[in-house]
Amino acid sequence: MKVPFQSAKTSIIAALLQYDRLSRLELSELTGVSPAGITEVTQKLLQQELLAETPSIDPPGREKRRGRPPVQLSLQPGHSCFAGINIGEGEMVLAITDLKGEVLEQRHVPAVDSLSEIPEAVRTTFLAAIRHASIPRTRVRGAGIAVAGIVDADQGVCRYSAALDWRDVPIARIIGEALELQAWADNDANAIAIGEHIFGNAREYDHFSSIVLGRTIGSAHYMHGILYRGHDGSAGEIGHISVDPHGILCRCGRNGCLDTIAGGSALRQAAHEKGLAIETMRDLEDLAMHGDRNAVQLLRCAGKALGSAIASLVHINNPQAVLFTDLEGFENGVFRTAIRQGIENSILPRYLGSTEIRFTTADPVSLPRSAASIAAFNYLMSL
Repeated sequence: MKVPFQSAKTSIIAALLQYDRLSRLELSELTGVSPAGITEVTQKLLQQELLAETPSIDPPGREKRRGRPPVQLSLQPGHSCFAGINIGEGEMVLAITDLKGEVLEQRHVPAVDSLSEIPEAVRTTFLAAIRHASIPRTRVRGAGIAVAGIVDADQGVCRYSAALDWRDVPIARIIGEALELQAWADNDANAIAIGEHIFGNAREYDHFSSIVLGRTIGSAHYMHGILYRGHDGSAGEIGHISVDPHGILCRCGRNGCLDTIAGGSALRQAAHEKGLAIETMRDLEDLAMHGDRNAVQLLRCAGKALGSAIASLVHINNPQAVLFTDLEGFENGVFRTAIRQGIENSILPRYLGSTEIRFTTADPVSLPRSAASIAAFNYLMSL
């Protein structure tokens, strides 16, 4: 499938992000750009040291080909660096990545009490990070911010965040001015999907859904290789699908949202109400593994509700894969099993064999790394 970007340059960069190493002929076939056009654009990118050339290596056992071996092109990881910051209910973490998403430095941002304190805390942490990692400031091309809330990515404005009690906060401008960098913002679920698509497990997919298992449930969707945002940028609010109209009141003001059943915060609250002394979802899974009926019931009910919602999503979007990112630390246990069962029991048989379901347990740097991917992608597409 051809990469759907407007210019020859961005098409080539997008293809190399997805496939890592490609020959000029392969780039032409993927992008639809003529061989002459590929040669012209890649030559300029080589002169800018954004690309590198490496000889193609034949797989072991294959007879060596005669003549000059084909040359493959790839992005130079060290050409550019990016800062990524996640801002949500938990602690803020800042990461510095290279052009291919490798984390070069990570630091916790000091806790703050108000929005006005964030810029200085982030600036101080950023300067300490690049100094410790010996990264020239001029090599950092931009900053990405992943926010727990509804974000207008075009304007870099957080329109609403219940977690942060924000409305219409121009967070990209605030952070950009503090760091003296161009900055881009998006919601945390979109950030994770972007990171997976250009750096991680979703590079091979043109159509996939990303589900974030955190304090709340988030989602984002790629269609034809492009992040789907909806008409005003707020697509993906799966956590506010009503699964029980007579259920618990959600902080959005409606009853029985998916977040009130399957979100990490809701599960912790429900466990405490049943007298279960837990701090993490791993604690709740351990209780279930040792036969605690209340723990098993909570996790099964939550997994079933989420699985049923995902089945509906598959029916509507028909993705190649549904990728779960576990920020809460459920790991393999009752909850994941119940999600799979909920999907399988609610989905049409024709989708069972064609939709891949994958779970990944996130590490502490997953969100800021994903935030950095927002900056990396936007910087590369602006060249």
